[in-house]
Amino acid sequence: MRIDSLSLKNWRNYSRLQLGFDRNLNIIAGANGQGKTNLLEAISYLANGRSFRTRNEDELVRFGEINLSAAATVKNRRGEYKVSISFSAPSRSKEISVNGVAVARSVFLGNFNTVLFTPGDLLMVKGPPQLRRRFVDEEIIKLFPVYEQQLGMYHQVLRQRNFLLKNIRFNKDKWSELSGWDEQLARLGASIMVRRRATIHRLGLLARLAHRRLSGGTEELDLGYLSSLPVREDAGEEETGNAMLLALRKSKEEELRLGQTLVGPHRDDLALRINGKEARIFASQGQLRTLVLALKLAELELLRAETGEYPVLLFDDVFSELDGRRRQMLLLALEGKVQTFVSGTEPEKIGRYNGTCSFFTVEGGEVIPTEPAV
Repeated sequence: MRIDSLSLKNWRNYSRLQLGFDRNLNIIAGANGQGKTNLLEAISYLANGRSFRTRNEDELVRFGEINLSAAATVKNRRGEYKVSISFSAPSRSKEISVNGVAVARSVFLGNFNTVLFTPGDLLMVKGPPQLRRRFVDEEIIKLFPVYEQQLGMYHQVLRQRNFLLKNIRFNKDKWSELSGWDEQLARLGASIMVRRRATIHRLGLLARLAHRRLSGGTEELDLGYLSSLPVREDAGEEETGNAMLLALRKSKEEELRLGQTLVGPHRDDLALRINGKEARIFASQGQLRTLVLALKLAELELLRAETGEYPVLLFDDVFSELDGRRRQMLLLALEGKVQTFVSGTEPEKIGRYNGTCSFFTVEGGEVIPTEPAV
């Protein structure tokens, strides 16, 4: 899978932009604040139908303008097609299309996949559990777009149940309404947890292999699903749903006191261990970078296994944070297999690359193709 060309109009600090890309490595260089991340954001936007930096799409429209458009020519094993998105700020309307035919975002997802590595990903390991849940959930959505709807339904039911828990404290007559929400929450939650467990298991196997390579075999990475339920790792949806229903009933008194639901996938976490120790507590900065990079490489391999081809890889200003050995090992692992975009202020730190390459300099919203500097 690769993106051959990109067209932008009124996107962030770009007025109009038309670019063609190399099928292997694309280096985007420039000083901070010139628009490097904006360019990678546009590619990701065309893959996911939304920005990885904001949910307020007004922020994506160039200052002084009222609408934007982004389009790309994408090639995969099924052929060539054009994906495009337009957004109008006054009407808050957005249209997503494939080959000129408007489609829903749920249909759009999966046509063009990317794996993104940003400086913020380093916070995932030591940050709050919701960052790690989001990482797993976003990976599942790429493989099973309908999962995003299931998550939305779960959180909608969760909000309703929490609202009812708060009300019961003042109106005991509403107690009988709780069982109906329990059953809905358990059914939806079981589906989410089973999918997460399976995905974490597969990611864990791939990440362990990638981590061994990146660490020179000196460290062992393990992933695990930390569930709020006492349930077997291989439990199916029925068993998981029954366990959640039982846990909800057991925790009801405490939930009524606190006014919130205490069990379910919204309380779960992803365990990340290096040589048996919790990375969240013990990992050094170098170990954090290696761990997250191993997760991204595992994403690549999982998507390839499911779709039959590698997604596009986006590195936003993080390559320079890897030491020379890890940069070289990464390039060797990607060479000739994965279309890769690397942004940074120091392109000389990319390292030696034997494949074809395109080099772009970004300055003040202008992108200038130049001779490769690697």
